[in-house]
Amino acid sequence: MKKIHSLWFILSIMCIGCSNNNDEDPDPIEPEPTVNTVRLANNSSFGKILTDSNGATLYFFSRDTKETSECSGGCLGVWPVFYTEKITVDAGLQLSDFATITRVDGSKQTTYKGWPLYYYSEDTIVGDTKGDAFNNVWFVAKPDYSLMYVQSQLVGHDGKNYLDDYTEGDGDTFYLTDIEGRTLYIFINDAKDTNSFTNPDFSNDAVWPVAEISIENVPSILEKTDFGSIDVFGKTQITYKGWPLYYFGQDIERGDNKGISFPAPGIWPIANVDTPAAPEPQPVENSVKLADNATFGKILTDSNGATLYFFSRDTQGTSVCLGGCLEVWPIFYAEDLSLDAGLDEMDFATIDRTDGSKQTTYKGWPLYYYASDAVAGDTNGDAFNNVWYVAKPDYSLMYARAQLIGHDGKNYLEDYSEGEGLTSYITDDHGNTLYIFINDTKDMNSYTNPDFSNNSVWPIAEIDLASIPSILEVGDFGSIEVYGRTQITYKGWPLYYFGQDSSRGDNKGVSFPAAGVWPIANVNTTLAP
Repeated sequence: MKKIHSLWFILSIMCIGCSNNNDEDPDPIEPEPTVNTVRLANNSSFGKILTDSNGATLYFFSRDTKETSECSGGCLGVWPVFYTEKITVDAGLQLSDFATITRVDGSKQTTYKGWPLYYYSEDTIVGDTKGDAFNNVWFVAKPDYSLMYVQSQLVGHDGKNYLDDYTEGDGDTFYLTDIEGRTLYIFINDAKDTNSFTNPDFSNDAVWPVAEISIENVPSILEKTDFGSIDVFGKTQITYKGWPLYYFGQDIERGDNKGISFPAPGIWPIANVDTPAAPEPQPVENSVKLADNATFGKILTDSNGATLYFFSRDTQGTSVCLGGCLEVWPIFYAEDLSLDAGLDEMDFATIDRTDGSKQTTYKGWPLYYYASDAVAGDTNGDAFNNVWYVAKPDYSLMYARAQLIGHDGKNYLEDYSEGEGLTSYITDDHGNTLYIFINDTKDMNSYTNPDFSNNSVWPIAEIDLASIPSILEVGDFGSIEVYGRTQITYKGWPLYYFGQDSSRGDNKGVSFPAAGVWPIANVNTTLAP
């Protein structure tokens, strides 16, 4: 019994001890939540903004274009630096966007996307953003700016300092950059929503790359509605007030603005709030136009309405107008060919001239201007020396002038005796020589077999007459029926091709089967008997 009492006593003591221990132990203390050193706050005016751990708003300074701080001395009394030794960030921020710089005064400062961060001394409570747009150079720090608005000295690619009117001088200028501080430019030859610089293959994009930026938010000095975008050969280019925006390929370092002097000052300006709206694009004038002329009907002109011409001696798709000839008859060349309705791109080509220059051709005929045409619509060069003619799209025939070279390789004159000299003659609009047969008579084809078995030797010319060079008379042409086909005639003579004329400009038929049996046709051809 004594043992039982002893046991109860021991148990009682143990229970009392346990009860006392429970009363004396406090409740477990919850650790206080960790507050990040940079926070992402919701602001009623600005949306998402950066703050410190206590909710104090952080700011960017527009003059900090080169990832260093330009705020020193008395400036720091108003705009104290923000620095946190250990950077921790709220969700929605990337730690890699933050860094630390050592200022010229030896102190440290935290940066965001290369922009040093500051407080504003007049912000007194959490959520204040009184410093935004201060002197148009201080802006609330936001994580979703697509662009920045900076103020800095313009220093051209030539190393010279420039003012905002692109004259040489020292002074800061406001301008747009992307959020990484890369300067944005406009091109003075562009128009509203029209990029006139970039090549379709982007071969010149390395010089002035198109700025591909999606707009989210912009500093408060800018109007978001001033920004837009255009499609440039499959890329999306940002615009400001209608101006396409570009980078400059030689801007290597953050804050560079070298493009303002390239290739000359003012050709590629910066953009800022004072930039005027881009002009409306002018109607695009095609490089080759189809003009209505009171005398000639439809004629070819350049984009400015200057008349274009053919040269009768260019029978082989090459130009024989050289030297002094070009002073009177300058060549026409369009690098980027664009055509009015009614013209076919397949009819145009470019040739390399013997002097190394290029020239545009139409249906194989090189195109020229006439130096004495003074105003749009002049056609003073037509029929000049009976070898120059207004270029028309609807010529059915041409009037050529060249050396006659027979199938035997010999040179012939107009009377079909051997010799060197130029002869004028009729070709089709592509320069293929037309012939008559001396055994034919007026409107009578005495050569072609009913089954056309010999047509490959001297094919009949089946040409619908539309327009002809001015040296020829429309009334001299007609047509006849040849076993169900229609053959064109000239002065009553049926016209033929020669099957062995394989190249443009060939006139080998003048000697086949003997010289003069199949003559060319020209204005001196007599009427068919």
